[in-house]
Amino acid sequence: MKISNETLEILRNYSTINTNILVRPGNVLSTVSNGINIFSRSEVKETFDREFAIYDLNKLLGVLSVHPEADLEFTEDRIVIAGNGQTEFYFADPSIVTAAPDKTIEVDNYWSCSIDAALINNLVKFASVLSAPILSVVSKNGRVTIGVGDPSTAKTDSHTIEIGESPNDFDCRLPVENFKVIPGTYNMILSQKKFMYLEGTGIKYWLALEPTSQI
Repeated sequence: MKISNETLEILRNYSTINTNILVRPGNVLSTVSNGINIFSRSEVKETFDREFAIYDLNKLLGVLSVHPEADLEFTEDRIVIAGNGQTEFYFADPSIVTAAPDKTIEVDNYWSCSIDAALINNLVKFASVLSAPILSVVSKNGRVTIGVGDPSTAKTDSHTIEIGESPNDFDCRLPVENFKVIPGTYNMILSQKKFMYLEGTGIKYWLALEPTSQI
């Protein structure tokens, strides 16, 4: 089996959410953060025929980076990677990894809009430049904005972009450190269960909002 570039991008993203992963039979990958505040599921091109656990996903990605166009064979207890020589990478005990739920989470659509890669990159860059800890989606006086800043501080450097309209006021807050998504086009839904749901092509994220969010 060869691993596609698209799947490698997903695995690199998932390694920032949790460094270990449980892969189940089929073509769906999933991950959940240790704090259970980031959850993602994705459909990939590859179909895996067995369940296996990876304790250090970054190490596996490092191995694959020096095996361009490698062929992977999944045995009972390891991956045999043939490319620039041969590497044997052993599976972990599934009991010691954080396994994501093997199901989706029901979403109630309180408010939604479309966001794209340019907007995501814009927010991430300004969050870094401003050292902003919070990403907010705020509706006030009919205007909905998304931005980064520190709402807990009266005079804080911030950056906002108008993204829509709503007859209802709300203030949804998400730690910037939890906005770990692959830049792309998504349908963004705000749920009254206090999470942000992002659905893109073949990938979904559920991101827990701060308890202080008002929705």
